[in-house]
Amino acid sequence: MPKTNLKEHLIENIEDLPKKQVKEVIDYISYLKIKEDKWFIDFVNRRGMLAKSERKAGKTFHKLEDLQKEYR
Repeated sequence: MPKTNLKEHLIENIEDLPKKQVKEVIDYISYLKIKEDKWFIDFVNRRGMLAKSERKAGKTFHKLEDLQKEYR
């Protein structure tokens, strides 16, 4: 499928979505754009090491669903 057809297909699918889901699509696109940036990779690695050490120290972690509720 040519590149323009993919874009057109995406736009057609987004047009039918409710506003909340369009925001989710935009957020996901933003994530896809930054996930390969070096600063983002370094940030994720630092947070992963911190979480690992905190878990060993007995700290409890929040469920992903709870964090997502705070984000919205």
